[in-house]
Amino acid sequence: MSMRTAVTHQAPPGSWSRPAPIPMDAWREGDRFVIALDLPGVPLEAIEVDVLGRVVTVKAERRPTPRGENARTRLAERSHGVFERRIQLADSLDPGRIAAHLQDGVLTLTVPVTSASRPRKITIRAGEAGQSSPVESGQAVPAAA
Repeated sequence: MSMRTAVTHQAPPGSWSRPAPIPMDAWREGDRFVIALDLPGVPLEAIEVDVLGRVVTVKAERRPTPRGENARTRLAERSHGVFERRIQLADSLDPGRIAAHLQDGVLTLTVPVTSASRPRKITIRAGEAGQSSPVESGQAVPAAA
């Protein structure tokens, strides 16, 4: 196969009407929600994460690989330009406590689940209201004398 048949052409920077989307995965792990976004080849300083209300916006820019003055491109499949992803958070997540980490071209956002959305154990009291000792759910309740 000739290399010329596989050459792709990139739109000039700033010519896109909207940024290309960033591929992502999302899942819940216990008391946190995890979002992993693929940003290979994007340096830390070219990534922005903003939160407005319940919307998280991730914006990144990958610049073309610098080439020498006499270089002639034979194949260009690696995209460059501006990439963006907007993520609407559920009410059960706390946007004020998002943590971000970049490793091996993957930006990981960790969003804690709000305390109101976490399961909690209710203490059951035995006897008259307010006058007896607490008994944890699942324990035997002493018989009344």
